[in-house]
Amino acid sequence: MARAVSTRAALGTGFRRAGALAAPILDWTPVWIPLALLTQFLWLGLRPAQAESARLDRAEAEVRARAAALASEEQALGREARMLEDPVYQERVRRSLVDPTAAPLRLERARGTPRP
Repeated sequence: MARAVSTRAALGTGFRRAGALAAPILDWTPVWIPLALLTQFLWLGLRPAQAESARLDRAEAEVRARAAALASEEQALGREARMLEDPVYQERVRRSLVDPTAAPLRLERARGTPRP
């Protein structure tokens, strides 16, 4: 019986000590919970978002360069299409094909410059 009382007394002091240690932790709860949430936001939210933003910036530069190249190619093809539809050009091609002494008229010769 004496042993049971001493065990309870030891447990009581242990709980009091734990309560005494837990009291400051609980008092600081309004501080460490927002800090934990801020840390989680910075670590799991902001860093991946910044990495994704950098990746998208690099991809944007590549897409803009490709779009500029395609626009330039579209303009060149549009010029060629207008030239091929021109009746004067068509007549020149027909005459160059009929005349055996003349070299055939091709797009490069008609433009006056070699194609890049």
